[in-house]
Amino acid sequence: MDVTGKGTDMKLKASVDYGVRAILYLAVKNDTCSSREISDEMSVPRDYLIQLALRLRNAGLIKARPGKNGGYMLAKKTSEITIGDILDAFDNDLKHVRQPMKKGSKASDSALAVYEMHGMVTESLEHYLSAITVQDLMEIRESGESANKTIAKALRREADRLEE
Repeated sequence: MDVTGKGTDMKLKASVDYGVRAILYLAVKNDTCSSREISDEMSVPRDYLIQLALRLRNAGLIKARPGKNGGYMLAKKTSEITIGDILDAFDNDLKHVRQPMKKGSKASDSALAVYEMHGMVTESLEHYLSAITVQDLMEIRESGESANKTIAKALRREADRLEE
């Protein structure tokens, strides 16, 4: 298994990358973990992790327990946390991509078509990321099943939901 991250062309902002790693680490550990442990194991600067954890907590994805034996734990079941939820905790750029046309602007038919199609791309990405749960990712790892097969199942679930 390639754990270097070199197998992908997509680059996430550091905050999103670290936030995803923190959530996945808590999911795998299934226990309360200190900021020091997460920081050390996931190669996330501890001070930065504490800032990111606040965002994850405000999004309702993790809980924080103060004190000597404190730390962080998931606030929801892994089946209830989607990749989209994690990205949203960091003000996912997709939410800000779709800029409405300025009032009174006289856009050409071509420009209107581009805005419409661009909206479809953004919405598709949002649905895709909201279809895949942390539990799905854990099942891929545990079962050894093809990632594509498991993700396809998740996308079928999302398609069924959208058609309702």
